Amino acid sequence: MQTSCEFPVAINLHCKTIDKKVLKWAWEAGLFESPAELERCRLQKINWFASYLFPEQDQANLELITKFFLCLFLLDDLLDILIDKTMVVFLEGLKTGNPSYNNIRLQSLGRNLLLQHQDIQKEYDFLGGSEQWNKAWLEYLAALQWEIQTKIDNSPPTLEKYRLYRPKTSGVYLAILLIRQGKDMHSCISELLECSIARYICLSNDLASYRKELAIGDTHNEILILMESMGNTAVSWTQSEVKELRKSILRLTEQLCTNFGTCDVWLRRLLLLAGGCEAWTAKTFRYQAHINGDLGRK
Repeated sequence: MQTSCEFPVAINLHCKTIDKKVLKWAWEAGLFESPAELERCRLQKINWFASYLFPEQDQANLELITKFFLCLFLLDDLLDILIDKTMVVFLEGLKTGNPSYNNIRLQSLGRNLLLQHQDIQKEYDFLGGSEQWNKAWLEYLAALQWEIQTKIDNSPPTLEKYRLYRPKTSGVYLAILLIRQGKDMHSCISELLECSIARYICLSNDLASYRKELAIGDTHNEILILMESMGNTAVSWTQSEVKELRKSILRLTEQLCTNFGTCDVWLRRLLLLAGGCEAWTAKTFRYQAHINGDLGRK
């Protein structure tokens, strides 16, 4: 097992091929508002996200996952721009499988997002069946509804509420479920480990993006919430927590590997997920742009 205080990082060999293919698919599906938005996604390496998180995935499933996460990024972008009640209704439509909106592009995004969601349900061997995936999907959409409602109400989130909803709005639990493959995983699953990794990913992302969000007045960031009471020391405080989380995650994976020898593949993929998310965040220009590279945060 990993003994240093760093997570392993790898990138899928099919990354560049899938990136080009998915960008072409998204353009033809009407998911981009303009060629400039397509180019922004290319430069920000949005489609590389899935290749960093799932470096061992085969090409066919990587394409499916990449399409799904591209749709999530684009939805997140639009939710930062279209801040009104109609978007709460649109998200409710996604939950029921019938999204409606008087915007052709958003209609196309909703339709294609549902298609990728349904294809993943069919293709993946989820523990407990597809109900587990659907539950995480519905919680993700409900959390997005909470976030946009706070923006509509101009009501900054409390730290307690933010920590509750942030892992769900990030989509990290959806990503974690995608590596829970196989029929012999029941003894391996550690809720503590998965929750710790979700916390680590979200906190690391908030550290990477808080300056941009401060500039645009978006208070949905843990560092910015902590700054209300801690001032600039919130940054070093959070950096220390991230380091401690990394150490505790590595200790826990070593314990699980020792006690459950058949879990080594699952554990390796979890660490690659965490390391890949951190590596992609460091590589992308997404969090350096003014407003989501013109549009949003995932």
